[in-house]
Amino acid sequence: MQLLDRLRGLFSREVGADRFDRFFGERARLGVNADSLDVTVPNKFTRDLLERRFGCDLRRVLRDQAGQAGRELTLRFCIDSEAFGGQIPAPVEAPVQAQHRPSAPRPRYRASSSGKRPEMVHQLEDFVVGGSNRIAYAAAQRLAEGPDASSVSPLFIHGACGLGKTHLLQGIANRFRQLNPRARVVYYPAEVFTNEFVTAVQSNAMAAFRKIFRSADLLCIDDVHFVAGKEATQNELLHTLDAIGMERARIVMASDSHPRSIRKFSDALVSRLVCGAVVRLDPPDIDLRSRIIERLAKRRGLPLAAGVSRLIGEQVAGAGESVSVRDIEGMLTQIEAVWKLLPDLATADGSIGAIVVQHALDMRRQGLGRADAVQQRPVQLDTIIGVVCRELEVELNDLVGVGRHRRVVLARSMAVFLAREMTTRSYPEIATAMARPSHSTIVSAFTRISRQMAEGKTVGVGGRHDGLTVRALADRLADEVRRAGGARARG
Repeated sequence: MQLLDRLRGLFSREVGADRFDRFFGERARLGVNADSLDVTVPNKFTRDLLERRFGCDLRRVLRDQAGQAGRELTLRFCIDSEAFGGQIPAPVEAPVQAQHRPSAPRPRYRASSSGKRPEMVHQLEDFVVGGSNRIAYAAAQRLAEGPDASSVSPLFIHGACGLGKTHLLQGIANRFRQLNPRARVVYYPAEVFTNEFVTAVQSNAMAAFRKIFRSADLLCIDDVHFVAGKEATQNELLHTLDAIGMERARIVMASDSHPRSIRKFSDALVSRLVCGAVVRLDPPDIDLRSRIIERLAKRRGLPLAAGVSRLIGEQVAGAGESVSVRDIEGMLTQIEAVWKLLPDLATADGSIGAIVVQHALDMRRQGLGRADAVQQRPVQLDTIIGVVCRELEVELNDLVGVGRHRRVVLARSMAVFLAREMTTRSYPEIATAMARPSHSTIVSAFTRISRQMAEGKTVGVGGRHDGLTVRALADRLADEVRRAGGARARG
């Protein structure tokens, strides 16, 4: 018993009397056996919590006392809920010391008094994983589920808007809470953290403010770039990270930029953020875009025809433009509107086909974005027709005639597709330029070639481009049109 009392006293001095009483008063019981110091706890969560926060300190005290005690003790955690009368002690918050309270009354500080925290609706299992976000997702999963997250904590996730940073942060918080129902999970956008900090300072209630954040087992701060240029808030955030980091809590933050690229960030805060894992979210490639589209369409109840998800993924942005999940959601909103407002455009079974997608794309092209892009790279319709005829070895008279040879049909479809993609010409205007009797044939040609691209069809018309995919041929022809247009402008 004398050895146990000595160990309790040494350990209390090592970690602080308040923390020792808070965590080892009701949560755990210490006992000395022949070769071990036993820490009896009521459940696995308490065992993991104490092991994470105090395991190293306990073992250091035991090593230091090995010589004086004449024997070396090992640390052992034991789970015995019956030892606590079947009752699991509730987590104990760090008390606000009465002797530090001013005698005069002060305004009472309450969390979220100056801003609302968003509802955490995203789940980790709903995140669609692909090549552009696989590392970030694996790090998030490790932080939320791993028994030891020291290899990735603090975790800093950065990337452009709409790529899934908030989804990952909320997913981490929700998964960690599911696995550790008694853990303290704190999730705040940096703007709300800043507002809470200002309110606490004005209310003379910093002790209560710090208790919320520094007792967290998992701290999630979104849009951390918001604190740039706010020196006092940065200092408080830095001290918070240091305090809970010493407690071996888990930390995850998100921003639009890498910590070193955020202007007006203190060197100390940058150094603290890059000491863990820094991972980037990149824009989704076509395969990931297609899977995201399928997932979002299913959630919205939109019946996409076969191959349409890839068609949308290819058409949602122009060449060289990056695409975010928000861009995809906006495109699906327009597609849903066309599908519901113009049901006669749907396929025979009522699903969303290429024609509905094309009408939705036309709505987008009426905006300034496409006009600006065309203004930067003006392309003439006769240039497109000339390049297509040359590259596919088709005579102009055949292209504008009524012949149905496979190479001629392909050339007409390619000319229509490039005209829609690279100019502001309407269907009737393209029909007039190609001597078509009705613009409905132009719509049909565009729909047909778009579907072939979505299905990954290859060219087979008895020419030198046989074997290429239809999409690859379109890209090659577009490059030739741009070169021809540039040469024409210089001439």
